[in-house]
Amino acid sequence: CLNPPVLGLFAQGWSLRPSYLAPKTCSPKQFACKDQITCISKGWRCDGEKDCPDGSDESPDICPQSKVLRCQPNEHNCLGTELCIPMSKLCNGVQDCFDGSDEGSHCREFLANCSALGCQHHCVPTLVGPICYCNSSFQLAEDRKSCKDLDECTIYGTCSQTCTNTEGSYTCSCVEGYLLQPDNRSCKAKNEPVDRPPVLLIANSQNILATYLSGGPVPNITPTSTKQTTAMDFNYIEDTVCWVHVGDSASQTILKCAKIPNLKGFVEERSINISLSLHHVEQMAIDWLTGNFYFVDDIDDRIFVCNRNGDTCVTLLDLELYNPKGIALDPAMGKVFFTDYGQIPKVERCDMDGQNRTKLVDSKIVFPHGITLDLVSRLVYWADAYLDYIEVVDYEGKNRHTIIQGILVSERQPERGPWRSELCM
Repeated sequence: CLNPPVLGLFAQGWSLRPSYLAPKTCSPKQFACKDQITCISKGWRCDGEKDCPDGSDESPDICPQSKVLRCQPNEHNCLGTELCIPMSKLCNGVQDCFDGSDEGSHCREFLANCSALGCQHHCVPTLVGPICYCNSSFQLAEDRKSCKDLDECTIYGTCSQTCTNTEGSYTCSCVEGYLLQPDNRSCKAKNEPVDRPPVLLIANSQNILATYLSGGPVPNITPTSTKQTTAMDFNYIEDTVCWVHVGDSASQTILKCAKIPNLKGFVEERSINISLSLHHVEQMAIDWLTGNFYFVDDIDDRIFVCNRNGDTCVTLLDLELYNPKGIALDPAMGKVFFTDYGQIPKVERCDMDGQNRTKLVDSKIVFPHGITLDLVSRLVYWADAYLDYIEVVDYEGKNRHTIIQGILVSERQPERGPWRSELCM
């Protein structure tokens, strides 16, 4: 929480599904993944996107007619597989495709045809005849012979932050406060001061503790004790962490805050009396520009906001919210992002006054929980605890990509319990 540009981790007490559980029974309207755990909508089967953690909804035995090409320019798709190899590896005397289709008699038979094809850069024989391909950073033009510049900046993940396309190449750069790393693609936040590395704050049912990203404890910070914490966030302007301290009753559930000046420990701990009940708050976020607190109540199905003193609170959203879970703010853009996994699971965006509500994601989503933002690139990341993935879209809900899928994103049980934890950095 002590490096404001880095908002990359979130966890909400998910636990791996025990291996001893019986295979799951799916409804007639669902497709049963081969892992015997996951059920997905039958409409997601053979649509060109892997929705099962094991990818079985797109496997050749399920989708014999599916031939979705996912290779990059200047790559060859090995027959019947998802393996892509560089075109330069075709007919080079080394078998790279499992079935050997990149080598064979066609390499000799079609070699003479290459000279007559008139390729601008390169030509290579394939099973279906000679094919042109281009140098790196170029792609085939519409005539399938000449080459044109490939805009690498349109490919997700090319640069960590800013990408500038040039003819036959590209350049990555970083915004102020970040340093370009030796790979010339990644950006890392500056440590200011240099002797103050990023710190991870972890809240659980006993305390809030601080660790370095390597996992080692921060020596000067003694964990502050808590009874049970359901939500936590950090105010970067004031070097203050705030959390919801859950009591035995609604009246005993309060908001607490403490400063962590220069990583010297939790000091000046205080309680803030919030005029609305915090007893069912699932998540919270702090607007570091105004000091306002935003809360997600998953029992009363509402999102409400309170001023920094807690004496004035208003409901921001309570319509078409069925089980809101996560919340993230971009105060500079004046936007609130949140997840809801009720009747219509979705990721949404609205202004910080609740106006201009917009759905960003409402398909291929079941149990969206944790949500966080890349404030520089204006990207929204969320985790789906049922489909076991972390995905990303831009602030307009476009350019959706899967970051990770499978057992590393484990299923979260719906009940609260002592295992629940909150992380931020």
